Amino acid sequence: MKIIIVGAGVGGVAAAVTLSQRHEVEVYEGADRLRTDGNGVLLYPNATGILGELGVSAHDVDGARMQTLDLVADGDSRLMRLDLSRLARAFDAPILVTKRGHVLALLAAKLPEGMVRFGKRAVAVEQSADGAAVVFEDGTRAEGDVVLGADGHRSAVRRLVVGEKPAAYLGDATWHGITALPHEFAGGSRIHSLYGKEGICVVHPVGGGEIYWAFELPFKDGETVPPRADGSPARPGDSAVANLRERFGHWTSTPMPTLLETITDADVGVFPHILHGVRENWSDGAVTLLGDAAHAVPPRLGMGLCQALEDAWVLGRVLAQRGVGGTQALRQYEALRWPRMRKMHSIATMMGRRNLPLPPGLLRVVGGLLPMTSYQKAQLRSLSNYLNDDAPPLPSRLVSVA
Repeated sequence: MKIIIVGAGVGGVAAAVTLSQRHEVEVYEGADRLRTDGNGVLLYPNATGILGELGVSAHDVDGARMQTLDLVADGDSRLMRLDLSRLARAFDAPILVTKRGHVLALLAAKLPEGMVRFGKRAVAVEQSADGAAVVFEDGTRAEGDVVLGADGHRSAVRRLVVGEKPAAYLGDATWHGITALPHEFAGGSRIHSLYGKEGICVVHPVGGGEIYWAFELPFKDGETVPPRADGSPARPGDSAVANLRERFGHWTSTPMPTLLETITDADVGVFPHILHGVRENWSDGAVTLLGDAAHAVPPRLGMGLCQALEDAWVLGRVLAQRGVGGTQALRQYEALRWPRMRKMHSIATMMGRRNLPLPPGLLRVVGGLLPMTSYQKAQLRSLSNYLNDDAPPLPSRLVSVA
């Protein structure tokens, strides 16, 4: 079977790694190089387990193993704790934090040289009785038995095939970056989610003395600088870091004072929070979607990359079945992933509010009464095909494609 993959992000490259073991695969990327930039990512046990199956072990990942995730009020007063080490033991796979670009580079190193073709921007998808073809901006085309759209939340394949509206803005954004931090927190094993009336800031190590930091604040389309402390929009000439210091400069929670002293405007990027309407049928004939092209969610869930890897894992299984055609396998892929994605969409909708709905005192009471780690364990399992082994088994013999 010949498989065309549009998009060389984590989902597309992971799919290429697993599918190229049994099929002829071509990957097309609109950019002129592999996009190995990006920010911090959390790899739950489903992600680290799938990466292991793709030949990327936890020891290959330059990052840090996480032990706890704490929701903290100003002054380091802990409101809730999630025991990540217990989750890792329950699923027999580590929980890591690292850089998105590092994960992509590790996966891309598993592909044969030349499999990814750059500067190929998709402008049309055509179906036929034998499969599908992608037409590119330069006039060339690629034909295959199956086409996978892995080209992100602005997916051209999604727009051309499914006809959905773009992912909706939710009114918030994450102002974030990765910074070398002269603080012991950078070498630790904790994730802090700092919470107050001014907003939310998530910080965690990513290895090498660096930390990923993310401030969640209100957003209007086109803004590149966070709003001021009084909630008014940034003014022309405002500094992103100055506005963050104005809003959060009085926070004493670890490692906020050192972080605000260290970051520069060049460190700050902005990522608007978006949410796709997830369809029960996101395929058309021999064409389907995976990753953010199918189900973009806000970063607060910390599961976008994990779910892209889940898509690739299920596709690897359904397309490996003997005697099952490509179109039939894609319907099976949808049926397997849809219940998980519907649940994730519901959680994302619930969590899409710009701040947590409870005051700190009540959050502390809730955190003391509810078994948060057990709840997260159940949620991870409910969102994962991999952790439930919910996909067809691989054939016993591997057929190598020269």
